[in-house]
Amino acid sequence: MSEPESLLIDFSNYTDEEIKAAWNSYPALWVLWNGIKQESGEPIEFNDHNFMWDIYNDLSPFCAVLKPPQVGMTTAQILKALWIAKKEKKEILYTLPTEDAMYEMVSGTFNRLIAQNPILQSWVEDSDTMSHKSVGDSMIRFRGTQSPTQAISYPSDLSIHDEIDASDADNIALMETRQQAQANPMRWYFSHPSIAGYGVDIYWQRSDKREWTIVCPICEKRQILTWPDSLDTERQCYQCKYCKAEISDGVRRKGKWLPTAVGTFRGYHISQLMCPWKTATAILESREGKPEAYFYNYVLGLPYVGSENKITSDVVLKNVVPEINEQADRIIIGVDTGLPIHYTCMNKQGAFYYATCRPPSAEYDPYSDLEKLLLRWPTSIIIADQGGDLIGIRKLQAKYPGRVYLVYYRKDRKSKEMIEWGENNELGTVRVDRNNYMQWMVEQLRDVGRIRLNGKVEEWKDWAAHFDNIYREIKVALDKPGKDVATNYGAELIWKRNGPDHYVHTLLYCLVGLDKYGSTGASFIKRDDIMRFPMASKQDNVIPARRVLGKKIQHYANPFD
Repeated sequence: MSEPESLLIDFSNYTDEEIKAAWNSYPALWVLWNGIKQESGEPIEFNDHNFMWDIYNDLSPFCAVLKPPQVGMTTAQILKALWIAKKEKKEILYTLPTEDAMYEMVSGTFNRLIAQNPILQSWVEDSDTMSHKSVGDSMIRFRGTQSPTQAISYPSDLSIHDEIDASDADNIALMETRQQAQANPMRWYFSHPSIAGYGVDIYWQRSDKREWTIVCPICEKRQILTWPDSLDTERQCYQCKYCKAEISDGVRRKGKWLPTAVGTFRGYHISQLMCPWKTATAILESREGKPEAYFYNYVLGLPYVGSENKITSDVVLKNVVPEINEQADRIIIGVDTGLPIHYTCMNKQGAFYYATCRPPSAEYDPYSDLEKLLLRWPTSIIIADQGGDLIGIRKLQAKYPGRVYLVYYRKDRKSKEMIEWGENNELGTVRVDRNNYMQWMVEQLRDVGRIRLNGKVEEWKDWAAHFDNIYREIKVALDKPGKDVATNYGAELIWKRNGPDHYVHTLLYCLVGLDKYGSTGASFIKRDDIMRFPMASKQDNVIPARRVLGKKIQHYANPFD
């Protein structure tokens, strides 16, 4: 059910039977019809909290909500639990991280909600314990997640996990296993997030990722309110990302939830940027003197990706050295075979050239450019990914046997050997531990000087920008959760992207080739030193770099000259 045109509903336009039928189907209408009050005694409203309307009415079996604190989510979930227990006669399990947190919530929020609302008093009058509440013919049980016995004591039709990021992941998994015996299990997760790939973010990543979208009244473009593009620090106001017009509180109220992905879970992301009572000034002030993780988790309602989980282009560009690469050693050409093709050329002196081929056409085959490179350097080799256009690269491989290799990324192993070159029937292939080797490469770039980029900083900016689009995420195996993510045997650190990352992979392929067919002039960090998991939480023949360089460049050697 979508939010109504006006949230001040005139119930006099409907018969009692129509109203009763509606609130038996939609919890938000039931809240309005019965004048349900918050634990403070204030009526629950959907004017400033318009974004909560769909969440109240969402009875999807699987749901995940990323949120900052104090947006009314716990109250909403309690009321939905009471409504479902009464109307659907389902057994419900409601968890919080600890027993103390559970008792505080029951005595504070839950019991006060009951006390403020006569209809709820009539629903739960036969039971008044801290650990369970009888609601008609059903039961709501409240549990902490610290003890395994709490997890398997009772089955549930609906499990609601509050503040899951602070909960015990082992016991949450036990509760999920226990629930599998139910015919149509329901599971809802909500929390302010902590770090990427952990807690509520695990389930958010499996959802349709709904975002609150608004329409600019001036340029009429639909958009999601995000940091920092949706705030003007000079005017201290919210602004349109496109035309920069000021966005009023009323516009922020009149948003609409739209999915941005496809998933098995229904997902909602709430941030304080959506809250009409949060001014732009208040948002900006909340960053002052606070760690970045605080701003992301508690204001933006997003998991935090810390600096240890990123490498910026500024860091990468520190590896640029104003030296001429003589191209005298064996050249490795790392190729990303997507459309368009990207490649980087490197030898033991450093990386000295990169380019993007034009899209293929009847008159132009991008693989002809790669062949020119093989002809220019008779001992050079190509290391190319096998996930893009395989026809062109395999033709090149057949024409130049022993000089073109296909890279297969594989799941990381515990072995120290991250690279395996194919033999016999596997000749011409190389298998690489994707995330381990990516981590190793990032550490080389961070320790400035180990990987050299020959030329000028300006020449490498477009190339280095691709590193801004990668980040490291923690993935916890749902069947092997652990209490300590940093040491958990079920935790896996994965390098992901949120934009073009083609040149990242071309460099990685170059390093793979140098591992076998050359050596870098730098002294690389050993794998054992970095394979630990610290936690914190253009379409010319080449890209703009070639146009900048021209044919008379002194430091950046153009292989086509």
